[in-house]
Amino acid sequence: MKNLLLILCLLNPLFNLAQHNAGNNGKVLMIASNKSQSQQTGWPIGVWYAELTHPYWAFSEAGYSVDIASLEGGELYFDSFSDPEDASKYAAFDYVSLGFKKDPAKMALTKNTLKLSQVNPADYKAIFVCGGQGPMYTLYKNPEIEKFFVDFYLTGKPTAAICHGTAILLNTKLPTGKFLVEGKKWTGFASAEEQYADNYVGMKIQPFRIEDEARKMPNSKFVVGAPFSAFAVQDGNLITGQQQNSGAAAAELVIKELEKQKKNYPTYVLVHGAWADESAWGFVRNSLAQKANVVVVNLPAHGIDLTPANAVMLKDYVKTVTDAVNAQPGKVTLVGHSMAGVVVSQVAENIPTKINKVVYVSAYLPRNGEDLLMLANQDKQSKAGAALEFTADYSAASIKKEVIVPAVCADCPDFMKDALVKYHKAEPAKPLSEKVVLTAAKFGSVPKYYIHTTNDAAVGYDLQKMMVKNNGTIKQTFEMETSHLPFVVQPAKFVEILTSIK
Repeated sequence: MKNLLLILCLLNPLFNLAQHNAGNNGKVLMIASNKSQSQQTGWPIGVWYAELTHPYWAFSEAGYSVDIASLEGGELYFDSFSDPEDASKYAAFDYVSLGFKKDPAKMALTKNTLKLSQVNPADYKAIFVCGGQGPMYTLYKNPEIEKFFVDFYLTGKPTAAICHGTAILLNTKLPTGKFLVEGKKWTGFASAEEQYADNYVGMKIQPFRIEDEARKMPNSKFVVGAPFSAFAVQDGNLITGQQQNSGAAAAELVIKELEKQKKNYPTYVLVHGAWADESAWGFVRNSLAQKANVVVVNLPAHGIDLTPANAVMLKDYVKTVTDAVNAQPGKVTLVGHSMAGVVVSQVAENIPTKINKVVYVSAYLPRNGEDLLMLANQDKQSKAGAALEFTADYSAASIKKEVIVPAVCADCPDFMKDALVKYHKAEPAKPLSEKVVLTAAKFGSVPKYYIHTTNDAAVGYDLQKMMVKNNGTIKQTFEMETSHLPFVVQPAKFVEILTSIK
């Protein structure tokens, strides 16, 4: 059972990130205060649990993975009153933070935060500065965080801060010399809430009050909601939250803005090959999503889809991919692996105005009137063709068990080899012999690229080159020294190649 769980974790992003497709939409960077000491109270101070955990949960639920950074990197310190198990019981109701605290994997993130100076902001679609008592000492008037924040803000991507984390906005200026928040609607920890906190502990907690200072700023539009209510505001791509109960509300505004900004990113529609399903892209999907929109297609009768193999024809594959492409607001880069080369070719013929380009990955590249079997029969290097086994009614085909790994992924890690055999599922046979209808006016008008796999024993390298030559319209080719699954064997290089195609 332990080995099976390991295979699932590595194969499937659902398990890998342990949170409803977290990471499929890209990454969000949360920035928190390192440990400090209050000069007012003498307490050790840092980040407030709920201001990290509640937004973290919201981003994960929305399909984003989250990295946590701090100025110094390393371990965070949580304000004691924010700890749901603190003796004060001040945050005892916070079951989200309690669950986060009891998860060793999540807490490991807070013990090993990234050092902000080593973070590449281009890898993130949004940033979110957490609050707590620490920022009033560690982030306020700190040139490093101010520059990072304003530089990210100027990209137009969602840039957020909550509670005492908004103290950075009291001093952060644009290159023009104006305060970033001048003339903008924003919020932060309210003076009334500060008074409540002071009364609660019987002393003045903070060296100054954010609201008081904000209202002194030029053209101030600082606003507050009801004390300790969930209150967050947005002005352009600047998003701010009032206090510890506003973390999820601020995160939701970030998520809504990210949805609007999908139009700013290229969109890739990835189509898996034979004897596979959408999880085939699990090794590259999240890294590709850092700077793009990524849609993975699961073809009928593949993976967990329960469509009977004998009910599937090529037109069903084509419709599934076409629907996925048409669901996107603009043009897409259509990527087809192996058998899907036939499918994406027909899709490009049918809806050429929706396709920015087609990328073939060790894929069958047909000409008008050809089908997959016609091409496969010319392949002298493939180990798969001679190892096909058909069902009694010839409605589905599989590869002999002992040939799966040598044919498909001899250079894969062992856990992947085991998974390929374990989850091998018979392939609908009808689409393999159905001919495509392609024209120069439509299919020929779509830019096409090809990623060769030179050690391929499923779709031989010689056949790949022959198909490219016969097609005559491939704009550029690339080579990867791998088996049939380059996105598994060399995922980083695969993403590098794919994203280099402009």
